[in-house]
Amino acid sequence: MTKTKGKDDKDVNNMNEAVDEAIEKTVEILNEDEIGQQETQVADKDHLIEEHIERYKRLQADFENHRRRTRQEKEDLSMVVAQNVLIDLLPVVDNFERALSSAAAQDAATLLLGVEMIHRQFLQVLEKSGLTTVEALGQMFDPQKHDAVMRVEDETQVDGTVVEELQKGYAVRGKVIRPSMVKVVGN
Repeated sequence: MTKTKGKDDKDVNNMNEAVDEAIEKTVEILNEDEIGQQETQVADKDHLIEEHIERYKRLQADFENHRRRTRQEKEDLSMVVAQNVLIDLLPVVDNFERALSSAAAQDAATLLLGVEMIHRQFLQVLEKSGLTTVEALGQMFDPQKHDAVMRVEDETQVDGTVVEELQKGYAVRGKVIRPSMVKVVGN
């Protein structure tokens, strides 16, 4: 019996070793399959990341091109507007030159009439470009439209009333570009 027992133990040990070997090989195969799947997933994600990076770079380049193009268009538009205003001002300059060249031959009244005509023409050009005067005289003081440089006492006027305009104020399309310089009642 001892012979069989030793042989049985040896067979069991051989079987255990065979089973252990089979388990190790199965684990290795499973690990290799899992590793292969994980490597495939990582490669897919790396590819996706590269696509996103390339897309980001294209979008960034598109944005820079758009910004450059927009800036150029603004500069071009500004140039066209300036040219149009200057073209409208050239006749005013021509009339001033004519008035100055003929000033010696004309009397003061005729020269004054010519200068007044040029002044009206000049104001028309400015109005065409959107310039308007800021109303001040007799209005209530508005710090958005008026710059009070003097206060005067006047019992016949309400506090804050503009009684004198020292320098005209101007607005372009409703936005004040220079406030009126005014005297305001302060009792």
